[in-house]
Amino acid sequence: MYSMVENRDFQVMLEQTIRAVVERYGTPVYIYVKDIIKHQLTRVKKVFDGVKMLPTFACKANSNPWLIQLFSKEGFGTDIVSVGEYYASELAGVPSERIVWNGNGKTKSEMEFLKDKVGFVNVDSLEEAQRWADFQSEAKFFIRVNPDVNPRTHPHISTGVRETKFGVHVDLIDKVLNTLRKQGKRVLGFHIHIGSQITEVEPFLEAISIGVELSEKYGFECINIGGGWGINYNGKELDLEEYRKKVVPLVSNFELVITELGRYLIGPAGLLVARVEYVKRTPYKTFVVLDAGMNALVRPAMYGAHHGIRVLDPKEPREECIVDVVGPLCETGDVIAKNRLVTIPRYGSLVVIENVGAYGFSMASNYNGHPKPPEVLVDFSSNEIKLIRKRGSVEDLFRNVE
Repeated sequence: MYSMVENRDFQVMLEQTIRAVVERYGTPVYIYVKDIIKHQLTRVKKVFDGVKMLPTFACKANSNPWLIQLFSKEGFGTDIVSVGEYYASELAGVPSERIVWNGNGKTKSEMEFLKDKVGFVNVDSLEEAQRWADFQSEAKFFIRVNPDVNPRTHPHISTGVRETKFGVHVDLIDKVLNTLRKQGKRVLGFHIHIGSQITEVEPFLEAISIGVELSEKYGFECINIGGGWGINYNGKELDLEEYRKKVVPLVSNFELVITELGRYLIGPAGLLVARVEYVKRTPYKTFVVLDAGMNALVRPAMYGAHHGIRVLDPKEPREECIVDVVGPLCETGDVIAKNRLVTIPRYGSLVVIENVGAYGFSMASNYNGHPKPPEVLVDFSSNEIKLIRKRGSVEDLFRNVE
């Protein structure tokens, strides 16, 4: 999951904590490790040391207010894309002046509600800029530019190429800028965000260079460089030292630099713990059937994403087999891992799925009528286990039925 987790003492402590959480709250369950979150925060701050910045946490990665509060106490704001994420920020105590409102489909009702509740707005299109004429707002505006840069990531999470729905193309910048200024909006600069789970520095260097050049052309002294830092799902992650040396100097002289990091801050800190219900052997394949599937972690089914898997209490500690790890849903695509070499589990074994802090719970569903798992925050430094969201119930599924 992360280098500090490779430490043997940490592994022992983590396994003991997992067992304690499962004994108290059952499975499936999401577990977040506060110690890893704080370590990630420290790494980010070190990269931007000396830069005048407002770091924000992208709530789409995980909108639990208890987690957002951890970031807020460290000086982070939030990057929101909905009224729901605004409420998560409000519950976490994030000051409105540290909230950045993103999104390509802002509705009139959302604009009316949020126009005076956020510090910054990233405008995604000329059409959105024109719609803002109907609303007075003290927020500061950025124009999201589509730089047409390939982020070399999965197409579903690539946002900076011209074929995607995001951002203003360079030839429309003047129209968008003039439209906002005629309305009296205060435009601070450009916003650049080219995608998510990017593990190479070059796409960031190319895209942010474009943003810096445009800023110089238009005389802007503030810039929003987005996020998208890739974590280590399968042996490769963004080289922060290379990023610090190559990218940070580009923005070091700006009066304000905003970042929007989500996955990098919370992804490595999260686990999904499930229990083995069956080890199903067929003439063609062995399936490990869990009590959680794509309803609790959709990334493998949606993106073909890789998540590390560990088996606790296996059938034979040294016996391994290539299996498909699957969930209980009535869906062939309900797969957590395909053709994975794992220690052979038995009924009741716990399976720990790593790096689910981002886009685990936030993309979870009640498909097939399954209530959502609870969320638990653990703190090794204080030896605390805290329930931060209760397990969903069957009654919750039908609470709004008239």
